[in-house]
Amino acid sequence: MTILLLDGDTLPALAITRSLGSRGIPVVVASHQQNPIAGYSRYASSILDYPNPLLAPDDFVRWLEDQLTDHQYQLVIPATERTLVPIARHFHNSSHYNRIAAPELDALETVLDKSRTALLARQCDAPLPASWDITGIEALQSALSEFSYPMVIKPGRSISDNSLRTPLSVRYAHSEEELIKVGTELLQHGHLVLQAYFSGIGKGIELIANRGEIVSAFQHQRLHEMPLSGGGSSYRKSVNVDPVLLDVSARLIKQLNWHGVAMVEFKQNPESGEFILIEINGRFWGSLPLAVAAGADFPHQLYQLYTAQPIETKPYQTEIYCRKLSSDLRWLEAVARKDADPRLVTIPALSEAMKDLLKVFSPRHYFDAQSLSDLKPGLVDLWQIVRSYTDRLSGVYREKQFRNGIIRRSRYSLVSDRLSTASHILFLCYGNINRSAVAQALAEKNIPDTGRYFFKSAGFHPLGNRPADPRMAAIAAAEGVPMNHLRSSVLSTELTEWADIIFVMEADHVKQLATFSQAAADKALLLGGLFADQSAAEIPDPYNKPQPVYQSVYRTIDQCISGLSKLVC
Repeated sequence: MTILLLDGDTLPALAITRSLGSRGIPVVVASHQQNPIAGYSRYASSILDYPNPLLAPDDFVRWLEDQLTDHQYQLVIPATERTLVPIARHFHNSSHYNRIAAPELDALETVLDKSRTALLARQCDAPLPASWDITGIEALQSALSEFSYPMVIKPGRSISDNSLRTPLSVRYAHSEEELIKVGTELLQHGHLVLQAYFSGIGKGIELIANRGEIVSAFQHQRLHEMPLSGGGSSYRKSVNVDPVLLDVSARLIKQLNWHGVAMVEFKQNPESGEFILIEINGRFWGSLPLAVAAGADFPHQLYQLYTAQPIETKPYQTEIYCRKLSSDLRWLEAVARKDADPRLVTIPALSEAMKDLLKVFSPRHYFDAQSLSDLKPGLVDLWQIVRSYTDRLSGVYREKQFRNGIIRRSRYSLVSDRLSTASHILFLCYGNINRSAVAQALAEKNIPDTGRYFFKSAGFHPLGNRPADPRMAAIAAAEGVPMNHLRSSVLSTELTEWADIIFVMEADHVKQLATFSQAAADKALLLGGLFADQSAAEIPDPYNKPQPVYQSVYRTIDQCISGLSKLVC
């Protein structure tokens, strides 16, 4: 009866271990990480380790082949997409596949690919927002006139299908510039699905299906998401199944002929009742501990499905709350810091957030990891939380020390010394359409061309040959500083080697320069060090900010170039 459970480093795997182990079913926990949290459960019979399926998928499936050959496991359960995808692709025609809790490969590939999921949704009359399938930068640029903002940018797959199998996440864009920037980055990993933004509450229909027929269903509602603008749920509650959402889910599952567990995720506007399909997760979901706590024991039902036993179903409890403590502490911190884009989300008041914490004293409240009946995993989770905050605090200290070091070396007197032996000066910011561009324009206008100094500017943005930001160009033009001749340049090794001094706008730019070479980073000074009467300062990016921010940044850079002029003339 032994079960081989993969992805043992995850909290859904811990919920599976507790569910099956508490029923006397032996569970061997396996993971590519050392000391996986599910392995600390008193219900884990042993722990195995395997090659990282994201970095070495071929080695991983060979490991599993050996396990299936050498051991009589009754069932193999992949808990996440990391292991499910290489397993389904490798074993779908194998005699071992009947011992693996995985859906049919074609159905899985449909839900993995957001374009195919969208096509399925249209076939089943599942509501979707306006969507565009983008396969390349040319397709993105040709469709720009069709978009409104904010725009949701979804990678075609949550784990890229290239050799690195990079985990990817949903992003948002509030402007054409931002869309091109993020789109260019994500298109390196595969196609994109762009969607019009829809405001609503996240709801999920969790289910188990037998050859396309839903046998058992459960619904949760998201209460907290991390990040605040939309992400995994850190706090949720069980609610009654909405018959409309269930009906849509049933049509999708039947069309897929789905076999096993899945979650159909929706977003619903609480005022109008209007809803859209977000995605279909063809595996166990992050909020699984809530379902189990409420009485919807999907791990055991999956075991029964794959061992040809009658599936036990019973009503679950509603108004049960479950919290992923590590993520919810970050959520609370984000609320306190107001760390979210107000264009996407209404940040709750801190007093309201603190009220949610009082739920921990309710008998209807549970934690994903902490459990009185299985103490050790919860204690390990608490230790990991403490260690992560300790690491963050030490990281903040190191970051502060790094910034202070850059500020000290950018003092006016030291900049003067560096300029005495320099002739090639490079101004650098992120996009090279605002700060570094106006610095170059001001230097070319205000510093005489004696053949002693040469000026260029560049940015880290992957797209070059873009005109200066029209808002900054208008401010500069009003001051008699032309920028219409400037086009953005992408920073290159050749440029870093050309430069004797690289004037950056922020200390973080020095870190990015180090990816080219330490020699390039050593050439970097803050442009804000050219204030003769004060310590060096960072100059913020004005892009997409109110007009007064643009004007303030222009005046700051103008003062800096005046300081530079005094040193070189």
